Amino acid sequence: MDFKKKLKLRLNVAITYIVLGVILIVGTFITKTENEFISSFGFAMIIMGFVRIRNYRMITKDEGTIRKQQIMETDERNISIIHKAKSTAFAIYILILGIAVIVLSFIGMHEAAKWVAYPACLLVVIYWICYFIYQRKS
Repeated sequence: MDFKKKLKLRLNVAITYIVLGVILIVGTFITKTENEFISSFGFAMIIMGFVRIRNYRMITKDEGTIRKQQIMETDERNISIIHKAKSTAFAIYILILGIAVIVLSFIGMHEAAKWVAYPACLLVVIYWICYFIYQRKS
């Protein structure tokens, strides 16, 4: 995909964030829902959309910054660093969830431990599915 098209797609995603945020906020007022989470989430989506639009404008102000961003995103060293960071974050998150399950079980909060264990198990299952898919492709 052409990098400029990729940047344009990111702009469209940012606009979609803003539209969804407005829909969530307006929807809570129309339905008169007492749920503050939905309107807060809508507000957060609007902010994310505006930040992404600002980033898009900063990147696309001239050809030099577009080229610099393209190099930053396609450089093998940066890609390797990104993959290592994701891998480390995944491992730390699973470790934290595992420790939380053990601690919650020891203090007698078995129901809470079960609900903490579900995302850990789900992540590991997703990891193994992805692992086998990538193993077959290579």
